[in-house]
Amino acid sequence: MSMTKYTAFLRSLPVHVMFLGLASAPASASGEPTDHINPPQLLMVEHAEILMPGPNGNAEGYLTIWNGTKNHASIASITSDAFDEVVMLRSRFLSDSAQSEPVEGIVPIPGHAELKMRGDGIRLALRNPVSPTAQMESAGLTLIFDDGTELEVRASIHRSSEMLTDHRHGEVDRRSN
Repeated sequence: MSMTKYTAFLRSLPVHVMFLGLASAPASASGEPTDHINPPQLLMVEHAEILMPGPNGNAEGYLTIWNGTKNHASIASITSDAFDEVVMLRSRFLSDSAQSEPVEGIVPIPGHAELKMRGDGIRLALRNPVSPTAQMESAGLTLIFDDGTELEVRASIHRSSEMLTDHRHGEVDRRSN
């Protein structure tokens, strides 16, 4: 099932029904490529990247998260040591416009699945930098899951969208073009 269809499916179900009985999953952060032939059986952040402000004035964050466990995981919120506010956004899939809206509730990551944030889907808006952004090379992000588990990662800072990683599950990563 494609992520677009999966997202539409999730919108049609009450959130409290979808996520009853979730178990905690071991978690880790990694800057290393994941072996997609024998993927680890953990919840891990494969990529964490921040694109510095564009015309809208907000930095954008992109995460690629592999859930190699049998259990669903759900991101409840994200905080940052470099930005006062982190908002998860999603594009309006059923709209012809490029509008986005804040995610209400949790962002699910099914077991044995990957969540890849991107400009036309789920992504982060990072607002109100704590210090001048010109000197930033990385920023800390803390993913807070609905079961209370927290995972801290370092996100690399990019000044151009061409520097973002073009990640495709099971393929070698490359830079966007």
